[in-house]
Amino acid sequence: MNTEKLFLGVSREIITPKIGCNLYGYDPNLYSTSVNDDLTATAYYFKQNNTQALILNTTLCSINNAITNTLLKEISIATGIPAENVLIHSTHTHSGPNVSGNSGWGDVDTNYVSEILIPNLVKVCIGAKLNPTPVKMGVASGKSLVGINRRQLNEQGKIKLGQNPEGAFDPDMTVISFANENKQTLGNFIHYGCHGTASGLNTEISRDWSGPMVDAIENISGGLTSFFNGPEGDIGPRLKNGKTTGDRSVKYALELGEIASKDASCIYKNIVDYTVPKLSVKKYIVKLPYDKRIPLEDAIEGYKQYENKTENIYVAKRTYYENVIKSYSDNYVETDGEYFEQTIIALGDVAFVSFPYELFADIGIKIKNAKVYEKTLVLALCNGSKGYFPARQDVPFGGYEVNSFKIKTIQPISDNADEYAIVQTVENLKNLKCKE
Repeated sequence: MNTEKLFLGVSREIITPKIGCNLYGYDPNLYSTSVNDDLTATAYYFKQNNTQALILNTTLCSINNAITNTLLKEISIATGIPAENVLIHSTHTHSGPNVSGNSGWGDVDTNYVSEILIPNLVKVCIGAKLNPTPVKMGVASGKSLVGINRRQLNEQGKIKLGQNPEGAFDPDMTVISFANENKQTLGNFIHYGCHGTASGLNTEISRDWSGPMVDAIENISGGLTSFFNGPEGDIGPRLKNGKTTGDRSVKYALELGEIASKDASCIYKNIVDYTVPKLSVKKYIVKLPYDKRIPLEDAIEGYKQYENKTENIYVAKRTYYENVIKSYSDNYVETDGEYFEQTIIALGDVAFVSFPYELFADIGIKIKNAKVYEKTLVLALCNGSKGYFPARQDVPFGGYEVNSFKIKTIQPISDNADEYAIVQTVENLKNLKCKE
């Protein structure tokens, strides 16, 4: 049993944008007209002996790599916590401001980033570190059918966004609670993998379906609570309309949020044992292999195909072909792969693993099933935003997510990159486990 005290500090700030902001995720010309529920940033500061770690939760769709790197630097300077010991996570609501800026989906809201996002995220991290309190941790898991695989096969044999009950899906929901020596709850985590698209093309700013769930756990526990999205690249909300996107209101988000609230509440009430976990943190580098870039003539032909199309995915494809064409005149040197940083924070036998991608569910399931830790909780869209990351078996079927995956970089990431990510992540988990 660990005998060293674990200290926790928690803080929250409102990060709601001004009404009229560009809502991110569907249509670059969609703007907010009201606020259904405030967007928040919640920081959890952990300290044990000389080890510090910080987990920052934001109710945003995703934060691009450049902004993330700026935040990691600013937070480290302001708090003294090493940047490699910080996780910045986004819940992936599509009813918030554009801080991603992907081609075809509109530009980053730079005023929001400079005036609201960065100042408040730095502030909330400073606040979390001010008054840390000794805590114990309790954990429980259960099943939830809030999500469903969204890669539906249509009558023409093509993948569309819908509901696929036969597809890969992880129903596990995990609730982690931190209580002080007086058994007062200070904070809670809820981990589950599912897109925040229940609201659809609404114009209300909202945390989507996870908002009511978070509120419910806060009401019954008294502690600040955050939803941490797991591998959700191919998982959407299981809506009554038979789809995984709602209409132009928050109706479906509220309906599904009520179901999620009941699931999370039941799991929270099943937490019995609270113990003091050991805190361990380490950053690793993961390499993903590249294929060769497509031939110049194929890029030129692809560009012509999408030259006059304006839909967001087509704009993204046109931009990809433009970049490939340009690479042939810019003396681009092909490489064998790309790298990303992966931070793992372990609290006892619970490990939080960062990925800057929208992972498919099967990838998270395989990492979890390696059982290096009793609970391995993969965090999607954490410390960056690099787009979809499909499982190998899904690539041949194509579809929106796979098409997006294949055009992210001049040299496409290899179809079997998931195998490399899984193997390296499991090794990283074993490495950290051995050092405890």
